[in-house]
Amino acid sequence: MIKLDDIRRHAAGGVTRDALVDGQVRLTWGQFAETVERTAAGLSEHLPAGDGPVRAVFLAGNSWQLATAMSACATLGVSCTGLDPDSGADDLGQVLTWLEPAVVFVTSDHRATLDRLVWPSGPQALHVLLDGVSAPGAQVAPTAHQPLNFDRLTSAEPLRTLPAPRPYESFAVGSRGDGPARIAVRRTPTEGRHLVDLVDEFGLNRDDVHLASAPPAQSTALALTRTMLGVGATVVLADGVGPQELSALLVDERVTSGVITPSTLHALLALPETAEPSPRTRHLRFLLTPGAHLGRWTVNTAWERLGPVLHTALGSAETGLSAVMGPEELLVSPPRSGHTTLGTTVAVLGADGRPLEQGETGRLAFAGHQVMDGYLDGETHTAALDLGAGEQRFLVTDEAGYVDETGRLVVTGRVTDVPVVVRDSAVDTELFRLESDLLNLPCLRDTAVMRVSSAVLGDAIVVPFIAVAVGREATGYQALGAACARRVPSLPAHVIAVDTIPYSPTGRIRTGDLLDAVLPIITLNLQLEQSMQQEMSA
Repeated sequence: MIKLDDIRRHAAGGVTRDALVDGQVRLTWGQFAETVERTAAGLSEHLPAGDGPVRAVFLAGNSWQLATAMSACATLGVSCTGLDPDSGADDLGQVLTWLEPAVVFVTSDHRATLDRLVWPSGPQALHVLLDGVSAPGAQVAPTAHQPLNFDRLTSAEPLRTLPAPRPYESFAVGSRGDGPARIAVRRTPTEGRHLVDLVDEFGLNRDDVHLASAPPAQSTALALTRTMLGVGATVVLADGVGPQELSALLVDERVTSGVITPSTLHALLALPETAEPSPRTRHLRFLLTPGAHLGRWTVNTAWERLGPVLHTALGSAETGLSAVMGPEELLVSPPRSGHTTLGTTVAVLGADGRPLEQGETGRLAFAGHQVMDGYLDGETHTAALDLGAGEQRFLVTDEAGYVDETGRLVVTGRVTDVPVVVRDSAVDTELFRLESDLLNLPCLRDTAVMRVSSAVLGDAIVVPFIAVAVGREATGYQALGAACARRVPSLPAHVIAVDTIPYSPTGRIRTGDLLDAVLPIITLNLQLEQSMQQEMSA
């Protein structure tokens, strides 16, 4: 988040202007500056002595308290890393063990999860309950089982002088598909450069009202919130808000820009026509959502209901925001594509590690100030390449794709260094293409393609989908069944209608959670079919 000096600068230019809106709470820039100043003072009393790096993490959704705490951390030179509460106890415990945070910010919703986690420095870490309010005369000092309530930090006397800067470091938690969490490290501050690039590309300014409707653990969402506060805009915190309330916020707060998750966008667009934002998109001009799983229905409906405002983003914790696609091109462009952001360079590498010609498909590598320095917990695959502007360090990813004649990046699949049989490699490529085909079907809101191997189903694919409306599932079954038989005839396909498809903060589908939800239903349906066939043949 932004530092106290920047907050004071914006307060000097308009002390009564809104900085943060969180439900009924509205913090002006003047109030934001005072609260951050006191929070930083209170936090500094509990930090380890010395001038070495200090780390903090948060297990929380968007709130004015979290924004204040993160700005206090930025002021004190403390890195503050977002954790995904739904990533599982094993992943959370491993990340905490790697980071060894001195401070953990948590809300009541996730306090039970935190209490179950064990990591070496856990007993010494300061736990701050963001939504905690102390009773008069309550104990001030936290204990191992009693976190410090946030209001105690904000009641400290303001800082007289800012502390000396600590060594810079920032972290982002990412993952490879359904693999374990990994921590991307950046040891050079790039927030200012990132801010300038985004401001130039999208024309952001202090008159904007930005809707933060994605978890703060999502790196792109957090970067845009930081950017909007950096230019002095108003930020409306609204992740976890229902579609009806979100629709009202778009109108009542006169939102001009925003970040939204695919699932929240689907719910917003599924509202009845009478509930759509009105006056229609008179203020909204830029809405960003992760684009890896965005379908044709979503794109078309967003254009009809919201106007030409939807932009899709490609990126990761490792590469940052790497590509964006605008609303006009979304109507005709393939899924999982976009134009690289300012300051990002993409290379397409062949099997020998050398750059390929334009239009050829290969392994994707990225360079730029947003790209991480490496993993905290393992080896990083990099390459030194000269694409005509001098030698640069490229991060080699596990994604495949190409750059077309217009300069647009198209992601076509994933690659792996683990040897696989030729048939499996070909099938996995077709499954990626199948999902892209399905996302282009206008009869679906959302879908996922998952390969399974089990005693009941054997080697098969499972395809959950959300129909465009209640009662329209039959069309989805027919369209998906035909597409699966055409694209991957070698595997039986189990198509099933669902109400929701879960996403992680990075925009990836939580395939484990999704399979846990649908496999029992598919298994039961197969058993019922077998029973009916046996009765008919008897």
